[in-house]
Amino acid sequence: MDQYLRNLLKEDSEFLQKLRAYGEAEFVPIVRLDMAALLRFLVKSHKPARILEAGTAIGYSSILMAQADESNSSHIDTIEIDPDTAMTARRNIAEAGLSSRIRVIVGDALEVFESLNGTYDMIFVDSAKSQYILMYDCIKKLLRQGGLLVCDNVIYYGKIFDSPEEAPHKHRTIIANLRAFLEKVMSDKDYAATLLETGDGVLLATLNNKP
Repeated sequence: MDQYLRNLLKEDSEFLQKLRAYGEAEFVPIVRLDMAALLRFLVKSHKPARILEAGTAIGYSSILMAQADESNSSHIDTIEIDPDTAMTARRNIAEAGLSSRIRVIVGDALEVFESLNGTYDMIFVDSAKSQYILMYDCIKKLLRQGGLLVCDNVIYYGKIFDSPEEAPHKHRTIIANLRAFLEKVMSDKDYAATLLETGDGVLLATLNNKP
């Protein structure tokens, strides 16, 4: 079933095909094909003018979201902690002709979130899973009322279903923090939220009431 569904999903752009091939060859984590299709759909349907992304990697998802905007007017701020990876992302973004619309910020996602001002129409979080809960207040501050929050890898390769106490020691903090984040969003009445099994699990939430 999964193989059949994956065969239905196609990359829209040859450039993204090239980036996906590079990512797979170099073991650089990028969003799965079904998650890419969901991101493309969300941008096309919600038409966010300002997007904030945590977890640039080689720039695949930033470029995908920018290309999905048919108005070619949206702006994306994307955060990458590794300077060398950020440099690669900037090169890819420039090659895609999107340097004027995508800004790569080098730094720890939590620290950058704390320093940002203004609000965003969409926030895509795909960085260190243990930080999701630590970023909670910043996300709520930076997301505009009616804005869309998208968090990837919330199933964490199926490990989220293990209790932290029974998980391998190296995964316990990540599982505990990720569970705390999911429970907090899903119980927060300011959000309308749902969980999908797309990719490695995705949280979708709309901020209905701005604190």
